[in-house]
Amino acid sequence: MSKPGSLMCIDAGNTLVKWCLHVGANVRFEQPSAFFSRATADFKPFSDAFGPVQEHLAPSLNSASAVQAVLLSNVLGPDFEQAVRAMCEGAGVPLHVLAVNRHAAVQSAYENPAALGKDRWSACMALTEVSQAMVNLLVSFGTATTLDVVIKSTHWQHLGGFIVPGVETMLHSLHFNTAELPKVQLGGFSEKAWPVSTQQAIGQGVGRMQKAMVDSVAAQLQDEHGVPPAIWLTGGFAPAMKVHLPNSSLLEHAVFKGLVLDYRLAKKGTEA
Repeated sequence: MSKPGSLMCIDAGNTLVKWCLHVGANVRFEQPSAFFSRATADFKPFSDAFGPVQEHLAPSLNSASAVQAVLLSNVLGPDFEQAVRAMCEGAGVPLHVLAVNRHAAVQSAYENPAALGKDRWSACMALTEVSQAMVNLLVSFGTATTLDVVIKSTHWQHLGGFIVPGVETMLHSLHFNTAELPKVQLGGFSEKAWPVSTQQAIGQGVGRMQKAMVDSVAAQLQDEHGVPPAIWLTGGFAPAMKVHLPNSSLLEHAVFKGLVLDYRLAKKGTEA
């Protein structure tokens, strides 16, 4: 049996490093008991990230009692992982690093599974814990918008997916790479109304492009499998985009949920 204790979950992403505390491996993740975030830029250069990791992350680890393990989803490379590992070694707490295709029940068809973004994989893991559908489309609205296809046959399979510029990335690009276009927010839009200002043209245009990508992949899945996919949304812009994708469901804290599930399955494997 694994020792009881809380878990510290870290989602090291391109824009933010987010971390939280969770009550334990045997409890499904719903909401974090404590949540923190810092800009990823605060940890650069990653070759010298130990200092910022000690400054920003270590206090959360040291303030929590009986931390069983630190769980890491990392897209920032080996230097950042090594900094987190050094923090854990100093605290005497094991580090569990998310790995693709660790469990036979959930497998990815990626040509090089190790190259699949760990945040994408963790979110796919989380989907398998909540979905009752055979065909699923998971859309993460972050710095990039990622669309991943996950189906259930004899086991859960990640078939692959797409990566396109995210909402904020599109808005930022139009503002900083042109001379006159303003920086605007994502706008609500109608399929019938025409934008009547530059701000509306940008905000609604970006939103419609994001929606069109989701609709396109969903239509392909329905053609291939004969049923409409269950659509799951996660990431910072998920609530705003859900208004325009009414048949979708929110999958909040997807990376943290997947980390906890991955750790629980790994512990069961070692105890079997």
